[in-house]
Amino acid sequence: MKVNAADCIWAFVSLLLIGVSFHFGYLLYGILGVYALMVVLFMWHIISIRKRQERSVAVFGIITEYLVTKDVVKRYYPVLRYTTEDGAVISSTYKVADKEQRYSVGSEEMICYDPDEPEFFYFANRESEMIKDYCRFIFFGSIPAAAVFMVIIFS
Repeated sequence: MKVNAADCIWAFVSLLLIGVSFHFGYLLYGILGVYALMVVLFMWHIISIRKRQERSVAVFGIITEYLVTKDVVKRYYPVLRYTTEDGAVISSTYKVADKEQRYSVGSEEMICYDPDEPEFFYFANRESEMIKDYCRFIFFGSIPAAAVFMVIIFS
């Protein structure tokens, strides 16, 4: 797993919020605060991905191989080669894992790439995959967040 500066800042802010809220006896408020900040962060990610998708350009790409990871379950990441409008040949790995090899190596598939960052692409018929995990967290995280909120209100 790749950890960047934003992850470190997020971890620091979360720990600070939880620590301060615990110190003053309001731990449940801190937990709700962390969830609310995560929702804001994930909504920002969703909006930025949607903006990238709006400015994307459609081209055909060739599946050259699959990167395979073997964590708990085997995951497949297709590697594609495609040519941008500028004539640059790009070889890039899809960022979303699959449990199966959906496409055969050598097949030509319609993809959309971001002209500002040509390595970022998605399959033309699978746009929602780029945001599905964010949406799942927001939806399923709202259930325990609502339970914590009810505990705060009724206690």
